[in-house]
Amino acid sequence: MGIWEAMKTFIIRRRLLANMISSECKHPLEEWMAIKARMTFKKNRELRKRIGKNKLEEVTREDFDEYQLFCVRKQMKYAEENSPYYKDKFRNAGVRPEDINTWDDLQKIPFTEPTDLAKDSMYFYAVSRTKLAREFTTTGTTGHRKFIGYTVNDLVSKIDIVASALKDIGMTGEDSLHIMFPLITAWDPSVIMAGACKILGYKSSICSDPDAEKQLTTIKESKATYIIGVPSFIHRITTLTNKIIDLKNLGIKKIISTSEPLPESLRHSLEEIWGCKVLDVWGITEFGLACAVECDSQNGLHTDEANMLFEIIDPETGKHVPDGTFGELVITSLSAECSVLIRYRTRDIAAMLAPPCKCGAHFNRRLAKPKGRMDLQFKIGMGHKIYPILFDEVIFSNKSIVDYQLKITKNGYKDILTFEVETTTPTDALKEKIINDISQITEIKQGLEEDLVDIPKITFVDFGTMQYTVKAKKILDCRENFD
Repeated sequence: MGIWEAMKTFIIRRRLLANMISSECKHPLEEWMAIKARMTFKKNRELRKRIGKNKLEEVTREDFDEYQLFCVRKQMKYAEENSPYYKDKFRNAGVRPEDINTWDDLQKIPFTEPTDLAKDSMYFYAVSRTKLAREFTTTGTTGHRKFIGYTVNDLVSKIDIVASALKDIGMTGEDSLHIMFPLITAWDPSVIMAGACKILGYKSSICSDPDAEKQLTTIKESKATYIIGVPSFIHRITTLTNKIIDLKNLGIKKIISTSEPLPESLRHSLEEIWGCKVLDVWGITEFGLACAVECDSQNGLHTDEANMLFEIIDPETGKHVPDGTFGELVITSLSAECSVLIRYRTRDIAAMLAPPCKCGAHFNRRLAKPKGRMDLQFKIGMGHKIYPILFDEVIFSNKSIVDYQLKITKNGYKDILTFEVETTTPTDALKEKIINDISQITEIKQGLEEDLVDIPKITFVDFGTMQYTVKAKKILDCRENFD
């Protein structure tokens, strides 16, 4: 590391709130959020008045609600002054920052649609592009290209939350994180992960190669104790390396799954093979990596509520739904400098869970595991909605299956579901099992009973035939006319 690089690392390390967290702290992620709330409380008379306290020693849920609403007003004012998009948006809607005083008041703020961001991402920027430290692009799952800008402060804030999350899952200076993301054109999560490890003084290794032996060699040479990566990629590597050695002998303490939905059947399979817990992480490129992360209780994902406000709405009415009720996830950035996003519709189907958590965290709201995306839903039969996670759960329960793709066609009045399955053991018994398992999925079962969906068809392909891509389209709708 050069002198200039070392100086930058030292400066950033000094700025990280994660380094203020005691090694004895049982809930580093929640404590990190409490530190941010206390610092804001100390500097702002308005927030102290709203909370009605002189000191903020033990942060309650009510205290944090006021902190978040304060941050919403502050971010709205910042966006109103600096973001061309929101300057027009708020004026046309007739809403001002001072109008937002309660949770229900949030509904006065108009939604920001993903198509708005894709139409003109620069219109959202609240700083000059000359002040950007990084700029990422994403087409997500919709195919609409969006640009997301990060200032130095935005990146430091993201590294800070990642560092706190790593502490929360148990990592210490004695551990080493193996980062195994395939090459991603939009942006490379490895940059944030490796950066967080460097700032914390943790060891890390990166390998994006799909070759199983290269992954195994890197894990061994780096003496990795934790792994993070895309679940489908980890699954593919696991299927191959498990034939070479007993993966339990590598001493991996935990595997962190991110960037794709984690089917429970796949989680259980990985936990059995590696002999450790597999924790889920939810994120969205528009808001960066590690927006929510599971604890060992595996009962909902702890959310980064210091930088983001999470709402669940009824997608039809746009109104709030109660905690525990599934709806569309909407997020507001609370501290963004460049790409400000307020009440951004993610299209993810999720629910929020009220505190406390079994792990002991007492004020942080958790994100129930998202069920899927609204823009990845397809209708079959009498309008039954299907999406990839429905099939992930049953198909990946078979350990010999590496990947699959579903094609929907139509023959007369019936929908035809043909699954192309990549496996190492293509047997008639496996084919029958997959058909039976898929036929028991409620949406498929109802379509079969209505006689509007045909019995699922299975076509096996040899291992290595299906080209691996991140966020590959699992369902292709080939019907010419459908609703």
